[in-house]
Amino acid sequence: MKVSQHSVQSLKQGVWDALPLMASYILSGVIFGMMALAAGLTTWDSVAMSFFVYTGAAQYSAIAMITENTGMWAIIITTCLLNTRHFLMALSVSPYYQRFSSGQINALAFYMTDEQYALTLNRFRHQPPDVSYIVGVSLALHFCWVMGTWLGAVAGQWIPDPEALGLGFSYIAMFIALSYFQLTSLSRILTFVLCGGLAVGVAMILPNGVHLLVAGLVAFAIGYALPSDQVEETNVDPKSTQGAESA
Repeated sequence: MKVSQHSVQSLKQGVWDALPLMASYILSGVIFGMMALAAGLTTWDSVAMSFFVYTGAAQYSAIAMITENTGMWAIIITTCLLNTRHFLMALSVSPYYQRFSSGQINALAFYMTDEQYALTLNRFRHQPPDVSYIVGVSLALHFCWVMGTWLGAVAGQWIPDPEALGLGFSYIAMFIALSYFQLTSLSRILTFVLCGGLAVGVAMILPNGVHLLVAGLVAFAIGYALPSDQVEETNVDPKSTQGAESA
């Protein structure tokens, strides 16, 4: 299949836009790789988990539960709870994905992370939806996560206490930066503060993962009741960016 010049440029732009996040992904992957090694996983077990599972929060939780000899079903349920937020994220980007084919949507769904979601959503508020751009962002971040995991698993043999390095703050700094670009109105700022505080409070009384779902549902309800942003129309012909231009 012939790939258009526009698709190549969009792919490169996606990788370029993901560049500020790639360092944080590598650092987070390094921490996970170290923790996985300390929990008894082999280097290739850790890499395979990052390649096929690819969900940072759930992987961190799974490693902690493996260390405590938690049963398989408890780990699976926790993973599902932690990732329920993806349902709400998918709803918010669905208007931008309508021009893509079902096959493309299903493939891209695997790569939806918090960072990929924020980056692509911000892009499509100003530019026409583009599969190639999403692929560029997604593959760049996925590669860095897997590479970081491998580096961490290898380096973990010489670092007995990876958490003492304080690298975990890179994850927090990354989310703060991503949130900044979404806080474009007073209603968004208030929603951000309200739901953030709600998530912290709920986390103290309900099982792991539920606090994200509760805060997400509240944010979704606020957005539905007080819609301040509409899907931006562009002057670009939809056919020019239709699913056929995937990479």
